[in-house]
Amino acid sequence: MALLLETVNGILPVFLVIFSGAFFNRLGFFSEITKDEIVKLVYYIGTPALLFHTVANAELYQSFHPKFVLFLLCAIIAYLFLLVFLCRGIKNPSKKAAVIQLGFRSNFAIVGIPLAMNLMAEEGVLMTAISLAFVTILYNVSAVFLLSYYGKQEKNLFRLILGALKNPLIIGTLLGLLFSLCGWKLPFIADKSLETLGSIASSMGLLMIGATITVTGFQKNRIYILWAVFFRNLLAPVLFLMSAVCLGYRGDFLVITAILSATPSAVNCFVMAKKMGADPDISAYGVSLTCLCSIVSIFCSVYFLKLFGLA
Repeated sequence: MALLLETVNGILPVFLVIFSGAFFNRLGFFSEITKDEIVKLVYYIGTPALLFHTVANAELYQSFHPKFVLFLLCAIIAYLFLLVFLCRGIKNPSKKAAVIQLGFRSNFAIVGIPLAMNLMAEEGVLMTAISLAFVTILYNVSAVFLLSYYGKQEKNLFRLILGALKNPLIIGTLLGLLFSLCGWKLPFIADKSLETLGSIASSMGLLMIGATITVTGFQKNRIYILWAVFFRNLLAPVLFLMSAVCLGYRGDFLVITAILSATPSAVNCFVMAKKMGADPDISAYGVSLTCLCSIVSIFCSVYFLKLFGLA
Protein backbone atom coordinates (compact mmCIF):
# COMPACT_ATOMS: atom_id res chain seq x y z
CA MET A 1 0.00 0.00 0.00
CA ALA A 2 2.85 2.37 0.83
CA LEU A 3 4.41 1.76 -2.59
CA LEU A 4 1.07 2.37 -4.28
CA LEU A 5 0.61 5.67 -2.46
CA GLU A 6 4.17 6.73 -3.24
CA THR A 7 3.62 6.13 -6.96
CA VAL A 8 0.24 7.88 -6.95
CA ASN A 9 1.70 10.87 -5.08
CA GLY A 10 4.45 11.19 -7.69
CA ILE A 11 2.24 10.93 -10.77
CA LEU A 12 -1.30 12.04 -9.92
CA PRO A 13 -0.52 15.75 -9.23
CA VAL A 14 0.79 16.16 -12.78
CA PHE A 15 -2.37 14.67 -14.29
CA LEU A 16 -4.65 16.57 -11.95
CA VAL A 17 -3.20 19.78 -13.39
CA ILE A 18 -3.72 18.41 -16.93
CA PHE A 19 -7.37 17.59 -16.25
CA SER A 20 -7.84 20.93 -14.53
CA GLY A 21 -6.92 22.41 -17.91
CA ALA A 22 -9.59 20.24 -19.57
CA PHE A 23 -12.14 21.33 -16.95
CA PHE A 24 -11.31 25.03 -17.29
CA ASN A 25 -11.52 24.71 -21.06
CA ARG A 26 -15.03 23.24 -20.74
CA LEU A 27 -15.97 26.26 -18.65
CA GLY A 28 -14.82 28.55 -21.45
CA PHE A 29 -11.71 29.95 -19.78
CA PHE A 30 -9.56 29.55 -22.91
CA SER A 31 -10.31 30.69 -26.44
CA GLU A 32 -8.40 29.06 -29.28
CA ILE A 33 -6.29 32.21 -29.64
CA THR A 34 -5.51 32.21 -25.90
CA LYS A 35 -4.46 28.56 -26.00
CA ASP A 36 -2.18 29.17 -28.97
CA GLU A 37 -0.57 32.16 -27.25
CA ILE A 38 0.00 30.31 -23.96
CA VAL A 39 1.49 27.30 -25.78
CA LYS A 40 3.91 29.69 -27.53
CA LEU A 41 4.83 31.25 -24.18
CA VAL A 42 5.52 27.85 -22.61
CA TYR A 43 7.40 26.53 -25.64
CA TYR A 44 9.53 29.56 -26.47
CA ILE A 45 10.05 31.09 -23.01
CA GLY A 46 9.05 28.93 -20.06
CA THR A 47 10.53 25.54 -20.93
CA PRO A 48 13.84 26.89 -22.35
CA ALA A 49 14.22 29.03 -19.19
CA LEU A 50 13.55 26.00 -17.00
CA LEU A 51 16.06 23.85 -18.90
CA PHE A 52 18.71 26.57 -18.91
CA HIS A 53 18.35 27.23 -15.17
CA THR A 54 18.41 23.51 -14.29
CA VAL A 55 21.46 22.68 -16.40
CA ALA A 56 23.46 25.89 -15.82
CA ASN A 57 23.35 25.47 -12.03
CA ALA A 58 24.37 21.80 -12.01
CA GLU A 59 27.58 19.79 -11.76
CA LEU A 60 27.47 18.28 -15.23
CA TYR A 61 30.52 16.10 -14.85
CA GLN A 62 28.60 14.04 -12.31
CA SER A 63 25.29 14.00 -14.21
CA PHE A 64 26.07 13.41 -17.88
CA HIS A 65 25.96 9.72 -18.80
CA PRO A 66 26.82 9.44 -22.50
CA LYS A 67 26.19 5.68 -22.71
CA PHE A 68 22.66 6.13 -21.34
CA VAL A 69 21.92 9.03 -23.69
CA LEU A 70 23.20 6.92 -26.60
CA PHE A 71 20.92 4.09 -25.49
CA LEU A 72 17.87 6.41 -25.54
CA LEU A 73 18.74 7.73 -29.00
CA CYS A 74 19.31 4.26 -30.44
CA ALA A 75 16.08 3.01 -28.85
CA ILE A 76 14.09 5.85 -30.43
CA ILE A 77 15.58 5.22 -33.89
CA ALA A 78 15.01 1.46 -33.64
CA TYR A 79 11.43 2.02 -32.49
CA LEU A 80 10.77 4.42 -35.37
CA PHE A 81 11.90 1.80 -37.89
CA LEU A 82 9.78 -0.83 -36.11
CA LEU A 83 6.68 1.37 -36.45
CA VAL A 84 7.41 1.98 -40.14
CA PHE A 85 7.49 -1.80 -40.58
CA LEU A 86 4.33 -2.40 -38.52
CA CYS A 87 2.43 0.30 -40.44
CA ARG A 88 3.37 -0.99 -43.89
CA GLY A 89 -0.25 -2.13 -44.41
CA ILE A 90 -1.61 1.44 -44.19
CA LYS A 91 -1.92 2.49 -47.82
CA ASN A 92 -2.74 6.19 -47.33
CA PRO A 93 0.63 7.97 -46.82
CA SER A 94 -0.79 10.89 -44.81
CA LYS A 95 -2.57 8.55 -42.38
CA LYS A 96 0.53 6.38 -42.09
CA ALA A 97 2.70 9.40 -41.29
CA ALA A 98 0.26 10.57 -38.59
CA VAL A 99 0.12 7.16 -36.89
CA ILE A 100 3.90 6.68 -36.91
CA GLN A 101 4.63 10.17 -35.60
CA LEU A 102 2.10 9.77 -32.77
CA GLY A 103 3.55 6.38 -31.91
CA PHE A 104 7.23 7.25 -31.65
CA ARG A 105 7.30 10.89 -30.52
CA SER A 106 6.61 11.54 -26.82
CA ASN A 107 5.86 14.74 -24.94
CA PHE A 108 9.10 14.33 -23.00
CA ALA A 109 9.61 18.05 -22.37
CA ILE A 110 6.34 19.48 -21.10
CA VAL A 111 5.07 16.36 -19.28
CA GLY A 112 8.43 14.71 -18.61
CA ILE A 113 10.13 17.47 -16.62
CA PRO A 114 7.27 17.87 -14.06
CA LEU A 115 7.12 14.08 -13.67
CA ALA A 116 10.88 13.95 -13.13
CA MET A 117 10.61 16.63 -10.45
CA ASN A 118 7.93 14.61 -8.63
CA LEU A 119 9.56 11.20 -8.96
CA MET A 120 13.30 11.84 -8.56
CA ALA A 121 15.80 13.91 -6.63
CA GLU A 122 17.78 16.78 -8.18
CA GLU A 123 20.30 14.42 -9.81
CA GLY A 124 17.54 12.58 -11.69
CA VAL A 125 15.91 15.83 -12.81
CA LEU A 126 19.22 17.04 -14.22
CA MET A 127 19.80 13.74 -16.03
CA THR A 128 16.32 14.15 -17.52
CA ALA A 129 17.07 17.71 -18.68
CA ILE A 130 20.37 16.69 -20.30
CA SER A 131 18.77 13.70 -22.03
CA LEU A 132 15.98 15.98 -23.23
CA ALA A 133 18.40 18.10 -25.26
CA PHE A 134 19.58 15.17 -27.34
CA VAL A 135 16.17 13.50 -27.56
CA THR A 136 14.51 16.73 -28.73
CA ILE A 137 17.00 17.08 -31.58
CA LEU A 138 16.39 13.49 -32.66
CA TYR A 139 12.60 13.77 -32.41
CA ASN A 140 12.50 16.93 -34.52
CA VAL A 141 14.92 15.71 -37.19
CA SER A 142 13.23 12.28 -37.37
CA ALA A 143 9.79 13.88 -37.67
CA VAL A 144 11.04 16.08 -40.50
CA PHE A 145 12.33 13.09 -42.45
CA LEU A 146 9.21 11.03 -41.73
CA LEU A 147 6.71 13.72 -42.72
CA SER A 148 8.75 14.82 -45.72
CA TYR A 149 8.82 11.26 -47.01
CA TYR A 150 5.09 10.62 -46.55
CA GLY A 151 3.78 14.19 -46.88
CA LYS A 152 1.83 15.43 -49.85
CA GLN A 153 4.21 18.19 -50.85
CA GLU A 154 7.89 18.30 -51.61
CA LYS A 155 9.89 19.82 -48.74
CA ASN A 156 13.25 21.54 -48.38
CA LEU A 157 14.95 19.16 -45.95
CA PHE A 158 17.91 21.43 -45.26
CA ARG A 159 15.72 24.31 -44.11
CA LEU A 160 13.52 22.02 -42.03
CA ILE A 161 16.45 20.33 -40.30
CA LEU A 162 18.08 23.71 -39.68
CA GLY A 163 14.81 24.85 -38.13
CA ALA A 164 14.79 21.74 -35.92
CA LEU A 165 18.28 22.59 -34.68
CA LYS A 166 17.04 26.09 -33.81
CA ASN A 167 14.49 24.54 -31.46
CA PRO A 168 14.22 26.76 -28.33
CA LEU A 169 14.41 23.71 -26.03
CA ILE A 170 17.70 22.72 -27.59
CA ILE A 171 19.06 26.27 -27.44
CA GLY A 172 18.11 26.62 -23.75
CA THR A 173 19.78 23.35 -22.82
CA LEU A 174 22.94 23.99 -24.86
CA LEU A 175 23.35 27.46 -23.35
CA GLY A 176 22.92 25.88 -19.91
CA LEU A 177 25.60 23.33 -20.79
CA LEU A 178 27.95 26.12 -21.85
CA PHE A 179 27.44 28.06 -18.60
CA SER A 180 27.90 24.95 -16.48
CA LEU A 181 31.02 23.71 -18.26
CA CYS A 182 32.63 27.17 -18.20
CA GLY A 183 31.70 27.78 -14.57
CA TRP A 184 29.81 30.98 -15.44
CA LYS A 185 27.13 32.28 -13.10
CA LEU A 186 24.35 34.73 -13.85
CA PRO A 187 23.80 37.64 -11.44
CA PHE A 188 21.39 36.73 -8.65
CA ILE A 189 18.54 38.85 -10.01
CA ALA A 190 18.84 37.36 -13.52
CA ASP A 191 19.06 33.84 -12.12
CA LYS A 192 15.93 34.26 -9.98
CA SER A 193 14.07 35.83 -12.90
CA LEU A 194 14.87 32.83 -15.10
CA GLU A 195 13.81 30.47 -12.32
CA THR A 196 10.46 32.28 -12.08
CA LEU A 197 9.98 32.22 -15.85
CA GLY A 198 10.79 28.51 -15.87
CA SER A 199 8.10 27.82 -13.30
CA ILE A 200 5.40 28.64 -15.87
CA ALA A 201 6.54 25.72 -18.03
CA SER A 202 5.23 23.02 -15.72
CA SER A 203 1.98 24.69 -14.62
CA MET A 204 0.79 26.44 -17.80
CA GLY A 205 2.18 23.75 -20.10
CA LEU A 206 0.23 21.02 -18.33
CA LEU A 207 -2.93 23.15 -18.26
CA MET A 208 -2.71 23.67 -22.02
CA ILE A 209 -2.27 19.95 -22.67
CA GLY A 210 -5.48 19.42 -20.75
CA ALA A 211 -7.22 22.21 -22.65
CA THR A 212 -6.59 20.34 -25.94
CA ILE A 213 -8.18 17.07 -24.79
CA THR A 214 -11.19 15.92 -26.75
CA VAL A 215 -12.61 12.42 -27.24
CA THR A 216 -15.46 13.17 -29.63
CA GLY A 217 -15.65 13.02 -33.39
CA PHE A 218 -12.98 10.39 -34.08
CA GLN A 219 -15.21 7.63 -35.51
CA LYS A 220 -13.95 8.06 -39.07
CA ASN A 221 -10.32 7.37 -38.14
CA ARG A 222 -10.78 5.34 -34.94
CA ILE A 223 -8.72 2.35 -36.14
CA TYR A 224 -5.70 4.52 -36.95
CA ILE A 225 -6.04 6.47 -33.70
CA LEU A 226 -6.28 3.31 -31.59
CA TRP A 227 -3.20 1.89 -33.30
CA ALA A 228 -1.32 5.08 -32.44
CA VAL A 229 -2.47 4.82 -28.81
CA PHE A 230 -1.32 1.18 -28.67
CA PHE A 231 2.10 2.11 -30.07
CA ARG A 232 2.56 5.10 -27.75
CA ASN A 233 1.05 3.89 -24.47
CA LEU A 234 1.71 0.15 -24.44
CA LEU A 235 4.28 -1.04 -26.95
CA ALA A 236 6.80 1.78 -26.39
CA PRO A 237 7.09 1.49 -22.57
CA VAL A 238 7.24 -2.31 -22.71
CA LEU A 239 10.01 -2.40 -25.32
CA PHE A 240 12.03 0.54 -23.96
CA LEU A 241 11.97 -0.68 -20.35
CA MET A 242 12.70 -4.30 -21.25
CA SER A 243 15.70 -3.15 -23.28
CA ALA A 244 16.98 -0.89 -20.49
CA VAL A 245 16.62 -3.61 -17.85
CA CYS A 246 18.38 -6.17 -20.06
CA LEU A 247 21.27 -3.70 -20.53
CA GLY A 248 21.64 -3.43 -16.75
CA TYR A 249 20.17 0.03 -16.10
CA ARG A 250 18.56 0.59 -12.70
CA GLY A 251 17.25 3.41 -10.51
CA ASP A 252 16.84 6.86 -12.05
CA PHE A 253 17.93 5.55 -15.45
CA LEU A 254 14.82 3.35 -15.60
CA VAL A 255 12.54 6.10 -14.28
CA ILE A 256 13.78 8.42 -17.05
CA THR A 257 13.24 5.64 -19.60
CA ALA A 258 9.70 5.15 -18.28
CA ILE A 259 8.97 8.88 -18.49
CA LEU A 260 10.32 9.05 -22.05
CA SER A 261 8.47 6.00 -23.32
CA ALA A 262 5.13 6.23 -21.48
CA THR A 263 4.32 9.95 -21.79
CA PRO A 264 1.65 11.00 -24.34
CA SER A 265 2.37 11.98 -27.91
CA ALA A 266 3.86 15.46 -28.34
CA VAL A 267 1.42 18.30 -28.98
CA ASN A 268 3.71 19.32 -31.86
CA CYS A 269 2.59 16.16 -33.69
CA PHE A 270 -0.60 18.02 -34.61
CA VAL A 271 1.20 21.23 -35.60
CA MET A 272 3.72 19.45 -37.83
CA ALA A 273 1.03 17.22 -39.33
CA LYS A 274 -0.91 20.28 -40.50
CA LYS A 275 2.19 21.91 -41.94
CA MET A 276 3.65 18.88 -43.70
CA GLY A 277 0.74 16.92 -45.16
CA ALA A 278 0.03 14.23 -42.52
CA ASP A 279 -3.55 13.66 -41.43
CA PRO A 280 -4.37 16.42 -38.88
CA ASP A 281 -7.54 14.74 -37.53
CA ILE A 282 -5.71 11.55 -36.59
CA SER A 283 -2.96 13.66 -35.02
CA ALA A 284 -5.35 15.81 -32.97
CA TYR A 285 -7.40 12.94 -31.55
CA GLY A 286 -4.27 10.81 -31.13
CA VAL A 287 -2.62 13.42 -28.92
CA SER A 288 -5.79 13.66 -26.81
CA LEU A 289 -6.26 9.92 -26.31
CA THR A 290 -2.58 9.18 -25.64
CA CYS A 291 -2.77 11.85 -22.95
CA LEU A 292 -5.72 10.09 -21.32
CA CYS A 293 -4.12 6.65 -21.59
CA SER A 294 -0.73 7.82 -20.36
CA ILE A 295 -2.16 8.04 -16.84
CA VAL A 296 -2.25 4.25 -16.86
CA SER A 297 0.97 3.71 -18.83
CA ILE A 298 3.10 5.99 -16.64
CA PHE A 299 1.58 4.73 -13.39
CA CYS A 300 2.07 1.06 -14.33
CA SER A 301 5.61 1.66 -15.60
CA VAL A 302 6.77 3.43 -12.44
CA TYR A 303 4.81 1.20 -10.05
CA PHE A 304 6.20 -2.06 -11.41
CA LEU A 305 9.75 -0.68 -11.50
CA LYS A 306 9.43 0.11 -7.80
CA LEU A 307 7.57 -3.13 -7.01
CA PHE A 308 10.40 -5.26 -8.41
CA GLY A 309 13.10 -3.11 -6.81
CA LEU A 310 14.46 -1.82 -10.13
CA ALA A 311 14.02 1.89 -9.33
